[in-house]
Amino acid sequence: MIGAGASVGVAGCLGGTDGSGGGSGVQIGLIAFEPGSAPQGTAQEQAAQMAVDELNDDGGLLGEDIELQVANSQGDTTTAEDRYLEFVVEDGVDMTAGVFQTEIMIDLMDNIAQHEVVHISGGNTSPEISRFLAEDYDQYKYHFRPYGNADIWVESVAEFAGYMHEAQGWDTIGVLNEEFEWTQPFSNDLPGLLEEQGIDVPYNERYPGNTDNFTPLFDSLESEGVDAVLMSMAHTAGPAQIQWRDEERDFAIAGLISQINDPGAHEAFDGATEFAMSNTPGVHKAELSDQTTTFAQNYYDEYGVYPNDAFSYATYDGIKMWAEVVAQEETTDSETIVPALADHTYEGTRGTIEFNGEDSQFPHDAKFGEDRLRRVNFQWQVNDDGDGVQEVIYPEDLATSDYQEPEWF
Repeated sequence: MIGAGASVGVAGCLGGTDGSGGGSGVQIGLIAFEPGSAPQGTAQEQAAQMAVDELNDDGGLLGEDIELQVANSQGDTTTAEDRYLEFVVEDGVDMTAGVFQTEIMIDLMDNIAQHEVVHISGGNTSPEISRFLAEDYDQYKYHFRPYGNADIWVESVAEFAGYMHEAQGWDTIGVLNEEFEWTQPFSNDLPGLLEEQGIDVPYNERYPGNTDNFTPLFDSLESEGVDAVLMSMAHTAGPAQIQWRDEERDFAIAGLISQINDPGAHEAFDGATEFAMSNTPGVHKAELSDQTTTFAQNYYDEYGVYPNDAFSYATYDGIKMWAEVVAQEETTDSETIVPALADHTYEGTRGTIEFNGEDSQFPHDAKFGEDRLRRVNFQWQVNDDGDGVQEVIYPEDLATSDYQEPEWF
């Protein structure tokens, strides 16, 4: 059934599995990393609250107001598990959302299966999460990810590199990735995808996630004569960006650099993001659907910043999509909601969301394609007022600006 923000104020029964929710009304539990300080967790909390506020303004859900509860994972698997169990056992929430770090999500999968409460992810990207469902769908079917996984990101980054190979002469590219589970596809699969397009890949290395000195790595890349380096990183963008710019390195930076997907990154890194590029599910200037710019502007009006990566877009869309299915089925019972959500089509802020089926390689990850979700590649540029702006440079039909070469090249 197709929906697009339909009214959800209808009567029905509550409870994630048996109608015995511990709180009044509909309860949603969000697990976020350092909300209020870390950009990822803050974005998840903001997006979830916006979705809940809009639903309540529209009459609530099943004749009840929705209450959002937020827990800080503190980046720790034990803490996240404790908070999750408080949500599903003590509070009796009807669904959970969030989780940024792959290691925490992997640790929670057995708990989600045991307690049979729908979880809508909003930031973790490892294909390993999908493999739980692929190997035992009936046990792990309660997990949904309305933005896909890193295998899709790799294909999108490779496509962009091919475009820059033709348009800007990126004939030799290095690959450099943080040592985290979610970056494995960038190390394992990206070089081959580049070489298939006639691009030379003389450098493919991983580095510890606490690295703060990139000079030796950049020296090695320059010694290989690379035109660009494709990086996957979520924790070390600050020192990497600053050293790349201060040392005036003679190669472009692109890939999936999670921290510079944050609309506040240019200011946070003292302008060092200028000319850097990244792959993302959406930025506020990319008209991915007829809702993108309206959502982004409403978000800005509420929080003074534009939405941040999947942490904002997918969290908001995921909660709205779940609520639409709950309204359709007139219950929050997971055994009813899971098959209905798996078959649902939702028109969201980034396009049409549909989930891969039980027999696919990545069950319950969102489908990608021209008529569904797409990825964009943006570059940080400085406008006439001196402000940093995320300008889309690929795909061409969504581009808001041309690529700008660093001034020191």
